[in-house]
Amino acid sequence: MKGKKMLDDDEEFLRSKSQIDVFPKWQELKPLGKNIHRRSYHSCVTHENYLYIYGGYETNEGILSDFCRIPSPVSPKPFCWTSLNKKAGGDRPQDQIPGPLRNHTAIVHQNKMYMFGGKENLMSPTARLWIYDFQDEVFIEGKECIIEGKKMAVEGHQSCLWNEQQQMIVFGGFYSETGYRSSILQYDIQKEVWTMIFKGDNNHTQFPKGRAEAGVTLIGNTMYVYGGCNYESRFGDFWKFDLESKQWGLIVTEKSPGTRSSTSLLIHPQGIMLFGGIHDITHEKNDLWLYRGNEWIQLEEDTSRRQVAEEMLNDSAFDKASQARPQKKEKGRNEPRQFLLLDDEPKNSLHQRRNSVKNLDQKQPTDTVNNFQLNTMDEQKKKRLLQKKNQMLAEFELNEEEKSKFRSSSPTTDQIKNSISVITNQEKQGGQRKIQSPTGKKNAIQASLNGKKPCARDGHSAIVMGEIMVVFGGDRNLMSFNDIYMYSLNQK
Repeated sequence: MKGKKMLDDDEEFLRSKSQIDVFPKWQELKPLGKNIHRRSYHSCVTHENYLYIYGGYETNEGILSDFCRIPSPVSPKPFCWTSLNKKAGGDRPQDQIPGPLRNHTAIVHQNKMYMFGGKENLMSPTARLWIYDFQDEVFIEGKECIIEGKKMAVEGHQSCLWNEQQQMIVFGGFYSETGYRSSILQYDIQKEVWTMIFKGDNNHTQFPKGRAEAGVTLIGNTMYVYGGCNYESRFGDFWKFDLESKQWGLIVTEKSPGTRSSTSLLIHPQGIMLFGGIHDITHEKNDLWLYRGNEWIQLEEDTSRRQVAEEMLNDSAFDKASQARPQKKEKGRNEPRQFLLLDDEPKNSLHQRRNSVKNLDQKQPTDTVNNFQLNTMDEQKKKRLLQKKNQMLAEFELNEEEKSKFRSSSPTTDQIKNSISVITNQEKQGGQRKIQSPTGKKNAIQASLNGKKPCARDGHSAIVMGEIMVVFGGDRNLMSFNDIYMYSLNQK
């Protein structure tokens, strides 16, 4: 009864959420040409209307070392990836590239990118600092983070630019020497000096416990920290740190996004936005929150539960179909029929293999009838499952009046509609199909799918580019992504 009640609750949930497939502020962007590797735990920065991605991790490929960029989705440039590995290596002997790197961070100050920490291999983190010159398009190795004679090798940390003081602020992470810490490092970009402005103590309650993969952003002189994890648990606390007074403060709200790590915390025109992250093992999220006026406001619900409910319904339908299958007994036998799997070995299998030609010549009408009955039962089972699937899909269909609520009359939407009609009405010329661009011109700028939201994920990157937020990559249940989404910050 309990399982049936859970299933009924999930069915009701699916019916009530039948319209959450359409999110007007979201667009999935489709890069032109070849896409880059799937990945998570990479670094992501923006500079002069370009999005730069370095490294990351993918289960099959391991730790990645590629460096690439793609123009802003709102720029007039073609939306395609460009590899920068050859340029970044430089032609001079002293020019280098960082190599494989994951769980590192990067910030941009003026015309340079500062990339710090992370893992170069599967064993231990690094304390190295790399500086990329956007003008010269080369990497140079910066000053390694060494404080009081000890290397501050760290991974899973977060970095922000304290623009007023021209300093890079590094919070938390897993240190090779001391484990999970809530330490705060400071790198003076002008003086090229590393200092530790907060050491941290895991036994203290007046500031965050040691953690990695927290969501961090910086507004003015205040750094905000949400969630994170250590070897024991994940956190759902919300903190602020005054960089001038060096004081922590716990922010208590009536409602909160809950415990999670590997989430994105970024600046919104009205406050602080939080997207995604992982709540528990195999429970990633894709909800969207806004912190404003000392309260958390949920802008979009997490849809990962819906996917789990759909799987439960599919499993339930399969189980019911299996239970409805009739079981027949052979005449003269009281025991049920025992079916052999392919890996099972009959007792007289050796004898049958030696006399296989003889066995083929001997007709066995009883087995033929039984096989026919099994095939008929399998076909009936497939039909029942197909009918159940069609009934479930019909519950989420929208009529024309409901669809009109989510339709946009923008030129971009019309271009996408035209591109779909062009693809479905392709002309054959010289034995090849000619597909036109969404704008009807020879060279397409980009293609997008309005109303599609990223699935639940963690280890992704989310960054603000003007009036939009761009989400790239991440993973879910060890399956990495290389998809790109755009969210309008000002659209109502």
